Amino acid sequence: VLFIFIILCLFFGCMSLKSDTMQKDIANYYSKEIDRKYKKGVDNFVYLMRLDFLSSECSDFKNPECLSRVNSTASGLVFSSDQKSVFVLTAAHFCVDQSPGTFDTKIIGFTKDLDRELYILKKDEKNDICLLMGVKYDHESFNQIKLAKKDPPLGEDVYTVAAPNGVGGPGFRLVFDGKFGGCDQTGCMTTIPATFGSSGAGIYNKKGELITIVMAVT
Repeated sequence: VLFIFIILCLFFGCMSLKSDTMQKDIANYYSKEIDRKYKKGVDNFVYLMRLDFLSSECSDFKNPECLSRVNSTASGLVFSSDQKSVFVLTAAHFCVDQSPGTFDTKIIGFTKDLDRELYILKKDEKNDICLLMGVKYDHESFNQIKLAKKDPPLGEDVYTVAAPNGVGGPGFRLVFDGKFGGCDQTGCMTTIPATFGSSGAGIYNKKGELITIVMAVT
């Protein structure tokens, strides 16, 4: 009887251990799936701020005494990079300078929680696209962003990483899911939640390919 009792204890003990192990495996699986699904959008997300400074002589964005105000915020993505530079894609209406002439304005981008000044390379206001460039730090690496060759099927899951209403900063990556609603000559529609500050955020399909960027909301 004692022998049978010991065998049963070992058996059920192993079953319990196996169950715990399976739960950990399942948790790790979903963690990897979530990481894989949103990885490109999260890693390449850029939180953008347009800052007004008191004067050109006092325009150090790391010196709070120079800062006059936060003019506006937006979202963007590192579209590509090389050894020395990062190239950031966002909406052109963010790049348009609406500050009074008395202020010196700079665009600051936070990528992977590191700040840097960004400079406008090209601005297409008709199509609402702006390309900026900034210095790439030595230890940085970014995902290669591929453009989707065709529109997703209607109803396919899409997502974006954005900073709506300026809600963003170190440690934050706000991911928003939605459904693809189709495209015409003027643009594409999705059901992704968005508002001021979401402009310029990349919209990705389930393969992590870039479909378009957030430009306007209803």
